[in-house]
Amino acid sequence: MSLSITQCVARVLEEADRPCTLTEILARVAMLRPVDTVKPQATIRGVLSSLPLAVSLGGRPAHYVWWPHALANNVFRQPLDGLDLSSGQLPLCEEVWLALWPTCFVDRTPRPHEVTLVLPGDLSLQAQIDSMPPRSGSWGILPNPALVTWFQDRGVATGDALRVRVLDVPARRYAVELIRAQARDEPVIAARNRVLADAIAEVLRASRDDLPDFYLIPRLVARGAYRDPLPPDPLDVVLAGDLGFIVGKYSIRLAEKMVDQLERETSAMPVFEGFPRPSGNRRQAHTEDERRAWAAYLFDRGMDYRRAGWQLEAEAYYREALQLDPGHADAWVHLGNIRSDEGQETGPSMNRLTGTRGALERALACYERGEAAGLARTIGDPATYTAPFWLDLDSRPYMRALHGKGCCLWQLGRIIEAREVFAHMLRLNPDDNQGARFLLYGLDQGLSWEEEVAREDREWGQAAR
Repeated sequence: MSLSITQCVARVLEEADRPCTLTEILARVAMLRPVDTVKPQATIRGVLSSLPLAVSLGGRPAHYVWWPHALANNVFRQPLDGLDLSSGQLPLCEEVWLALWPTCFVDRTPRPHEVTLVLPGDLSLQAQIDSMPPRSGSWGILPNPALVTWFQDRGVATGDALRVRVLDVPARRYAVELIRAQARDEPVIAARNRVLADAIAEVLRASRDDLPDFYLIPRLVARGAYRDPLPPDPLDVVLAGDLGFIVGKYSIRLAEKMVDQLERETSAMPVFEGFPRPSGNRRQAHTEDERRAWAAYLFDRGMDYRRAGWQLEAEAYYREALQLDPGHADAWVHLGNIRSDEGQETGPSMNRLTGTRGALERALACYERGEAAGLARTIGDPATYTAPFWLDLDSRPYMRALHGKGCCLWQLGRIIEAREVFAHMLRLNPDDNQGARFLLYGLDQGLSWEEEVAREDREWGQAAR
């Protein structure tokens, strides 16, 4: 039986010992079978886009590779935050899962997927990879008594991680060693994360569309982004810590690319009190005044989209504003509002970054940045601020940051800190335009956040009747 064109393209890339151009792939496919379509190159290009294991390296002309071939000697960091030490079950971050099981989307073999973990001291053990319950993560290592023993013998502690190096993809062999939390060098890791972030931005700029992580990671691997012996933080951590990226439910976008597209497609809404669009190019804004003017305009555009219910577009504008002016307190606050909204939508999961706790912790970080920016630029020492809080419009970003911070602390179970924030708000603004006294009442009653929301819903419902 003759091979299909898709099978031929897959075979050509699997057998290639170097990246191939579209012309080279077509020529090699033609040696296996004729490509008798009207536009042969377009046919091959369409096939390449449909093969999960084929990725483009970009360039002119573009070169293509079979990405599992590029996995050998790649090094990844696997946090142990979600480890169940009683069973050895471990949720995997996306890039480690794909490294351990690169053919997951095309395998026809039964699950679970078995790999060999080579441990220090010439020890090795078998581990099984499969999907996991939603509360634990998407994919992970199934319960493994041998792994429990290894972890217990080494006294695994909070903040420890695994260094996972790919030894042999066809043989499914991976070297694993423990990275102690106290050995972490933050400046060095930050620099390594910056290199990965730059590689992500390069991939997203070259892509016509946004990419889900399971498409992004193979492209990063194929470009050598994980070949450094020092593994970066997990992809989701790097993305969350960089203002340049928007992580949606299904894909990852580049904020500047999204704003550029929106600026080309839509004109500014005629808001009387809004900031006008500065002249020139925002990337060429060098003085502090120029950067602040652009940030003010971008923030206003973000608010336009936020009011229209276009959250991703709003987030793109907030992020671009903050890249130009990190001291824009309100942009931090509204970015925190988006993260906080995610915390209400993600359900019961309390995973590191993908569930409720992760969203709330990221929201809290935004509110704290907004609080600090408000103090630095406008408020100074609150005790000596002469204008009335909240009634003075310049004080509102700071007050909004405090409100968001207090609500996040409450939801995270940090009750004492939440009470301190709301009490501070009430001291600053005894007229209490933001309702801090009602939040303090709920805390004093010992209510959880969920109980407080339910109580307010009942009271508002009764008032409406």
